[in-house]
Amino acid sequence: MSKQFYSLLKGQPQAAATHAQGEVQRVREQACQQGASRGHGHGQGRQTGHILAWLLTILACAWVALCTALGPIYRANDTIAHFGLLNWLIFIVTFAGTLGLVYLASSWNNQRATGSNGDQASGLLARGTSAIRTYCQQAYSRLEERAAAHPGLRRTSRWAWRVTQSWQGIMLLLLVGWFWVWATLLASFGADLVSQSREVASWLATLSGAHLPYRQGPTVMDVYPTAHYLWPAQPTYLTDQHNLPLTLLYGGAMALSRQLTGVSDLGIIALAALQLVFAAFCCAVTANRFFQPARASHLPQDDGQPALAAAGSLARALTLAFLLVCPLVVLSTISLTKSPLFAFSCLWWLGIGYQLHLTRKGGGRLPVSSAWGLALSTLVMLCSAKYAVYLVAIQVLVAVISDRKRWKTYLVCLLLPLIIFQGGMTGLFASGAVIKGDPIESKGIQLQQIARVAQRNPAGIPESAREDLVPIMDLDAAGMAYFPNDADKVKSSGNKRKIVVYRWQTVSAADMKAFNRAWAQIGRQNPTIYVDAFLAECYGYFDPADAAYVPMSYYANNGYVQEDTHWIRYWCHGWRDFVAGFAHGWAQIPILGWPARGNFWVIATLLLMACEALRGRWRDLLYQLPLLLLMGVMVASPANNFERHMLPLVFAFPFLLIAFHLRTRQERAQG
Repeated sequence: MSKQFYSLLKGQPQAAATHAQGEVQRVREQACQQGASRGHGHGQGRQTGHILAWLLTILACAWVALCTALGPIYRANDTIAHFGLLNWLIFIVTFAGTLGLVYLASSWNNQRATGSNGDQASGLLARGTSAIRTYCQQAYSRLEERAAAHPGLRRTSRWAWRVTQSWQGIMLLLLVGWFWVWATLLASFGADLVSQSREVASWLATLSGAHLPYRQGPTVMDVYPTAHYLWPAQPTYLTDQHNLPLTLLYGGAMALSRQLTGVSDLGIIALAALQLVFAAFCCAVTANRFFQPARASHLPQDDGQPALAAAGSLARALTLAFLLVCPLVVLSTISLTKSPLFAFSCLWWLGIGYQLHLTRKGGGRLPVSSAWGLALSTLVMLCSAKYAVYLVAIQVLVAVISDRKRWKTYLVCLLLPLIIFQGGMTGLFASGAVIKGDPIESKGIQLQQIARVAQRNPAGIPESAREDLVPIMDLDAAGMAYFPNDADKVKSSGNKRKIVVYRWQTVSAADMKAFNRAWAQIGRQNPTIYVDAFLAECYGYFDPADAAYVPMSYYANNGYVQEDTHWIRYWCHGWRDFVAGFAHGWAQIPILGWPARGNFWVIATLLLMACEALRGRWRDLLYQLPLLLLMGVMVASPANNFERHMLPLVFAFPFLLIAFHLRTRQERAQG
């Protein structure tokens, strides 16, 4: 205050008051001017982010709409060149529906989306959908009121609240709720487990002095072909085809079982039980972090911001019901097909990422238990899926850049396990103890494109490209073996009655150098066929009307389980048929069967991430980035709509939805 003000204060109170009001007003105006000048740049940044969010949302909705519109074409084994009026209608309806759904969800309880801030474009869109949003909000409120008034639901609500106060209680509930699937089905598996068992059995036999065929006859490495030029001179039967650590674990357990009982079944049953316990633990600790984020993440409550509330009883009860009822989750608990193990560990990893995200502002150290959990979940992911190497590497880079204060945490808990794992595998490959993976495994899309051309336009293959490919693959056989949904047939994978396309026994490293050149030459003359081959192999992951090519119910009831086992096939044989049939039948029901399909949850996750972007939650998307990368893995995978590849997104969606809802409530409280 000035001296003039103090003199006025002594002799003229009224004048002093008037002067004081003027001083306050002047200070406010100066603050507003300074804030406006500082906020000008921030306003431009927010506008750019808003435009980017809408662009990404439109692309996501357009991709889902395109895949849905292409479904009728590729299910009829047709071409995109015949994209007609019906397909355009499906595209427009799906695009409008998904875009409207994303906008409604993103503007729920969002005052900025009502158009009151003067944004004409947003205001027009908001006014057009305000009636729908208001109706949905009122319906949701009435549902909550009725649930609170119903005695049975009220008791269920109180029970759900009590049982989910700790991760131990959640884990106990899941173990009890899932016990029936292990007790009655014992285990689920497919061809991969059989190959892993054969690899370890052959390796142990060699260590014992047995002389098995190596280059002289068929071996286990010919089932999922690994080129002979990759085989060390010293015979070895361990490969990285199904991830070496997992092969040793699964194959070793079955070998021990054969030594003790004469058959592999006891080892398979024990492995399934251990995976069920691991699944319950991963789901429980993750649920605990999302149900009560403030307490589980030790968030400070004195930072002047509204506290992040705990999830309500209804959200907890619905999440538990999803985990206990959804066939994709239940059947995965005992499925020894490597993807479920990766998915459960990825869920554990995601939960810790959420905890790191919530505590980023304070920059505090991660609790020791969470740090160990992050490192262990990273190792399990690396041991169960090859593409986990790329996910972890990208996440390390993103985390260090976005959360620089805790760079040591990321280097120790993410980068160190990655270096140890990758260094160990590289050393084993170099020593000749293990056969490294064949590079043909990463060329599934390219093989499908070449094979589709060989089948539908063989005259369109340039002679120079044909000469380059002759040492690598039989083009005539490729045309006969081509199947739009699966590249394994072109890779010559399989044990019985397969058409030999890939010349893995004679191809050389020098021959493989010409592959990309030949692929590009063929593509220049057959662009439409290349587009067809690519889309036909991935559209089903984003088409809710497309049934799974290989559903999770397959692993519960197939020839390997029902015919090639000694004990398991006699245990509740008819019940196994019923469970697998029920899960498969539910997924086949139009619309009502969507929750039993993996691609429904993939689409839901993609749209929910678009909602996060529209609300400007870019930092929230950073811990969810691995899920977006996994969608890219699906697109590049060797099979279309392969349900086990979608499991991480299936497991994660209910928790992401809870986090979205709690964050929205917090923003609403902030005004």
